Amino acid sequence: MIGERIKEIRVSAGLNQIDFGKRLSLSQSAVANYEKNVRVPLDAVIASICKEFNVSEEWLRTGDGDPYTKKSRSDEIREYVDRIQGVNDTFKAQFAVALAALEEEDWKIILDVVNDIKNRSMAEKKRAVSAPAPAAIADLTPEEQELIRQHREKKRLAAESEDSSSGKRDMA
Repeated sequence: MIGERIKEIRVSAGLNQIDFGKRLSLSQSAVANYEKNVRVPLDAVIASICKEFNVSEEWLRTGDGDPYTKKSRSDEIREYVDRIQGVNDTFKAQFAVALAALEEEDWKIILDVVNDIKNRSMAEKKRAVSAPAPAAIADLTPEEQELIRQHREKKRLAAESEDSSSGKRDMA
């Protein structure tokens, strides 16, 4: 029944009834009633579930077919842009703006750079598995040293953040 499929969607998304309901502007009790088949969701609710969770309407209503629909490339891009617009992440926003300004011939250059990075990353992973660890930081390239410095700084900031938040909890 439709309630079992709604629950399946919610569980596969890793959401409780409250959070699932929030994403659809529904109360927890409405979600519970749908899942228990006490109430049948309105067409608008079904459409919202399908859109929000990329679910086939036919599958949701009948159980026939594939549960999840394949997104088109333009839908995936549109969702990404929507996601970064709602996030205060200036790098992602600046990067998206920069990409939008590219001319057609620039896209080949970008693809070449991405492929180079991917190939270098795979080669480094293979080398890391087969080669012994460097004896000291001085044995690393300047780029590798910088990555280590950045990683350590992130860990330090995360630890400080955790310490300050746990201190606030202790004072409460």
